Amino acid sequence: MALARRAPLKGLARARCGWQGGRVDAEPGLEARLSTYGSGERTAGAALSGGVVLKKAGPWAAGVIALLRHLEDEGFEGAPRVVGDGYAPDGRLAVTYVPGGSAHPRAWSPEAAAEIGRLLRRLHSATAGFRPPVGAQWQPSWLRELDGERTVHGHCDPGPWNIVGVGGSPRALIDWEFAGPVDPVWELAAATWLNAQLHDDDIAALHGLPDAATRARQARAIVDGYGLARAQRASFPERLLDVAVHSARAEALAHGVTAQSTAAVAADGYPVLWGITWRARSASWIARHRHLLGRALA
Repeated sequence: MALARRAPLKGLARARCGWQGGRVDAEPGLEARLSTYGSGERTAGAALSGGVVLKKAGPWAAGVIALLRHLEDEGFEGAPRVVGDGYAPDGRLAVTYVPGGSAHPRAWSPEAAAEIGRLLRRLHSATAGFRPPVGAQWQPSWLRELDGERTVHGHCDPGPWNIVGVGGSPRALIDWEFAGPVDPVWELAAATWLNAQLHDDDIAALHGLPDAATRARQARAIVDGYGLARAQRASFPERLLDVAVHSARAEALAHGVTAQSTAAVAADGYPVLWGITWRARSASWIARHRHLLGRALA
């Protein structure tokens, strides 16, 4: 999980930076403002320079760049823009900085929850016609391992730490490293689980979250905002449980947890034990409240 930050895209002027690249005008002489953010391997080496976010690039970067360009061409305003050809002179991925903030770890308002659903629907509609470059690679994502009925290209990490907006109103998704092909309903389930914060009582108390019934209504607001068909709602609580369970499994696999593992914290400081624990306890919470969720979502 990356840490939360920033906000909107609508009305944001294209960033200006000190290198040329085709879609963004250069403005030499800007003094770089460097600030690291995030945590863990995924955001290691990330920096902000002159309104441009620079992050480590991998073989997946070409596909992400193509996807972000497609979204810009489609008029989707809920994502950063590619700067130049997408690469800084040092080879890092270069995209525009989206300023602002996130409600995380506090709860979204009901209106904001509905807007998250609409944002995700606009994303899935915008990528319906996307054709990735030949040979495009994508970072592994546990969401892609779940069988679905159809495929779009999504964000694949739609937690509240990656959703930013103005005045509490979500406007954009940031941190697109895990973007790629995904079943849209599974991505909606992940977004609903994480943004309605269907977590156990310890996290609810820690973050001052509303009661279970209110969070169930927030889940309904996200699903309504997305426009999920009625026929798909009866099984949606099971999908919420599934994404929590599969996320916990993915966390254990990503950190090589075995019967011999003894460290609660990884060498880079990431709290592995807690990362698995809150996901597993969230799954238990959903199982205990599945009937409440079912009534709210119907």
